[in-house]
Amino acid sequence: MATTRSDGRKSSEVRELRASLGQLDRADGSAQFGFGGTAALASVAGPIEAGLREELPDKATLKILHRPLEGVGATPSKALVNTLQAVFPPLLHLGQHPRSLIQLVIQSLSPDPSTKTVSPTTSQTSWPPESFPATSSSAPLSGSFFSARAAALNAASLAFLDSASVGMRAVPIAVALAHLPQGTVVDPTMEEEEGAVSRHVFGWAFGAGISTESRGEMEVDEEVESELVWAESEGQFSQSEYETALSASRRAALDILQFYRTTLGEHLALKLKLRVDKQ
Repeated sequence: MATTRSDGRKSSEVRELRASLGQLDRADGSAQFGFGGTAALASVAGPIEAGLREELPDKATLKILHRPLEGVGATPSKALVNTLQAVFPPLLHLGQHPRSLIQLVIQSLSPDPSTKTVSPTTSQTSWPPESFPATSSSAPLSGSFFSARAAALNAASLAFLDSASVGMRAVPIAVALAHLPQGTVVDPTMEEEEGAVSRHVFGWAFGAGISTESRGEMEVDEEVESELVWAESEGQFSQSEYETALSASRRAALDILQFYRTTLGEHLALKLKLRVDKQ
């Protein structure tokens, strides 16, 4: 994986990681996460009182909503919500908050393929124009960019860490990859995804003792235990290419985990300083 890409990155490099925590005052926890310009904002509220239809006697109900950058949520939004509903409940201590509701809201800050348009080649000065911008026909088949979905999961993960109101047994981190004619690349741009032969997104959960479970694919190294909690692929690829992408995703996820630690440490240090200054 030594491919040099159009933006100068090596094939194994992610874009500049960006994150900020606690931006939303009315949320119990919030975070924005981005792979470069591909970003999402997440907020967590709860535990709060659940309605009769949502109440569960033995654990909290996790309700997840997704809002696209433009328009209303359609099939891609439902697919993302279904993914997050599968990933997060086993990793959260929902049993500590019976008969309550925890709400996770994801706001995408990047366009999806259905709203991405091709800019017209000539300027228009009158309305209505002679022609409207055409929708890109090279968009991924699933109707969403895998890198944007990975950013959404990571924003949600950081929002739960910021809230600290719901315990986590492990921290999930997602990474997208694409197989291009010149090789496999980590964290593809939208243009790379559109031109990919195949693409993948993997989610790894990191936490002490997580790998002792028998569910899913698991891997342990000397320092960090992890479990594969999300795997999705599209396109044509061989078993060797899939295994290459899987290994590369875990290495990238470990780098993002270190970024989480640094970001969370700086955020907590700032909160402590502000508290001391008020005294």
